[in-house]
Amino acid sequence: MSPFYGIYIILGIVFKILESIIRLLKLNTVGELLEKNFGISIIGLNDNRPKEDAPKDSVSKTEIAHLAKMVETWWDAKGPAKMLHTFHQVRVPLVVEGLADTGRIARGDILKPDALKGVRILEAGCGGGVLAEDLARLGAYVVGVDPGKEMIGLAKTHLDTKSSELKNLIEYHDITVEEHVKKFAGTYDAIVCSEVMEHVDEKESILEACIRCLKPGGSLFVTTENQTMLAWFIFIIIPEYILKFIPKGTHYYEKFVSPETISKLVSKYGCKTHRVRGFFYDRMFNSWNFIDNDDCNYGLHAVKQ
Repeated sequence: MSPFYGIYIILGIVFKILESIIRLLKLNTVGELLEKNFGISIIGLNDNRPKEDAPKDSVSKTEIAHLAKMVETWWDAKGPAKMLHTFHQVRVPLVVEGLADTGRIARGDILKPDALKGVRILEAGCGGGVLAEDLARLGAYVVGVDPGKEMIGLAKTHLDTKSSELKNLIEYHDITVEEHVKKFAGTYDAIVCSEVMEHVDEKESILEACIRCLKPGGSLFVTTENQTMLAWFIFIIIPEYILKFIPKGTHYYEKFVSPETISKLVSKYGCKTHRVRGFFYDRMFNSWNFIDNDDCNYGLHAVKQ
């Protein structure tokens, strides 16, 4: 790994100490004081954008509108979303190895080019289709759902024009997973909800719908950012306010969620967490690695009982 990993470890220690001090002194008003003095848009702690009245599902029109602005650069492997295009280095192994752990695929097939052949996967919040295509290339049949019409339009266009060889393995629908489950409960071998939790307010709603879509013994895979000061600095302050390569307001600390919280939520609906794996993103080489630390990014694998 690059020198950035050493910096990452040091930052992790520093922020853990700060978090401990805040808890020890019970400084519950730190966020409010910072907002009052410096403004919400500067520090990225809380999302004060207009909220829908009593949303019944995971849809946030504000989030959809914000992400729609990134449509033109979504598939640019050197653009603002470039980290998505190397994310397969950990996201795909998370799924493949997880399905081998449950016996859905043979462990000896993990390294085969069609390792996921015959596996039916739902990607909840598929965006422009980057991960859906990565999974389909290994033979999986992937259904991608997303409430963002612009994103689904982009995913369909890319599939038609750039990845037509996968057209028989992917279908996209501009609906929520809560709507999808009404017709497709108990249908899927695996559900992937990747980089979605940090963009929704109603996390329990989307997780419940995902679990209902699973067959008994099926696997739920969630990747997201942990709710720590390290994640706030690495995924909000650096990319949005220092380097400015993604738009401000793409992420908010209050929407980050810990693996412990995800585990508690999914357990309510009959899913048991099997494994949590930490990720490290190396900005120098635009690459991802698994690490024994989930303080920033992580992937969680849960199995429906």
